[in-house]
Amino acid sequence: MLYRTFYANKSEDDATIGGLAHHMALTTLNKYYRDFKPDKIIMCCDRTSWRKEYTLSEAAITKKVYKGGRRQNMTKKEEEKFQKFVAHIREFEDLIDMNTSIITLAGDGLEADDLMAGVCQIISRNVEDEIVLVSADKDMIQLLQYPNVRVIDPATGDDRTLDKWNGDANLFLFEKCVRGEPKTGDNIQSAFPRCKTTRIMRAWEDDFERANFMNTTWSDPEGTEYIVRQLFQENELLMDLSKQPDHIQKDIFTTVLRGLANPGTFSYFKFMGFLGKYEMKTLAKSADNFVELLSR
Repeated sequence: MLYRTFYANKSEDDATIGGLAHHMALTTLNKYYRDFKPDKIIMCCDRTSWRKEYTLSEAAITKKVYKGGRRQNMTKKEEEKFQKFVAHIREFEDLIDMNTSIITLAGDGLEADDLMAGVCQIISRNVEDEIVLVSADKDMIQLLQYPNVRVIDPATGDDRTLDKWNGDANLFLFEKCVRGEPKTGDNIQSAFPRCKTTRIMRAWEDDFERANFMNTTWSDPEGTEYIVRQLFQENELLMDLSKQPDHIQKDIFTTVLRGLANPGTFSYFKFMGFLGKYEMKTLAKSADNFVELLSR
């Protein structure tokens, strides 16, 4: 949610974009806090991903670097501005983590997606709890597989659904792992390029068709031959948020449990100082409206 502001306002300087991102994040958090009045508020943050490390390793099949297509067309000056913007985002994380009671989750090698999935896996064991995820990433709908989970698109405020996949998160993931992600997204190779939806559905519905489907081979323009099954399994590793490597899952659960056990405390003084630094005068005038959110 924070990073979208950079791409929407690239003509502004980094500090201005940072202020806009902070303003958007605080107002969005407060909107959903007032909508749902949750017992706990959790913010999940990205770090350098284990997926990128994997796709750069010898174990990777296609050698397509995870998210390798992003920012590749930036000039040196634009890349420098982006890195300065990232530093502003870290300041926001520090504010929320150290000076509010919002639980802030981040861990080396982990993406926000991993941590959101970990929260669902842990908290959904108590069927009386409802979990509301607010994320611009439509891939989060796979987390509807867990009891009492809702996924909201912040661009529209609407619930995301699995209606297109007959309410089945596993069907969504099956198609996703076949399709992969385009270069402009996560840069994950399709396991079966240009495969028609009808054939994917036959493979989903019939074990015999699935076996034939998975054993199919195809070649890329350079003549490298691939087996669908091998690429599908690699895509599951990269895209299914319940199938990360064991050591990554351990890091996820450790990070989530530690965060849930150690919420911080709110500092009105630090909050006002942050608003002043980024000249968020409008929010400063209505700062009291954020106290309940940040001291929950």
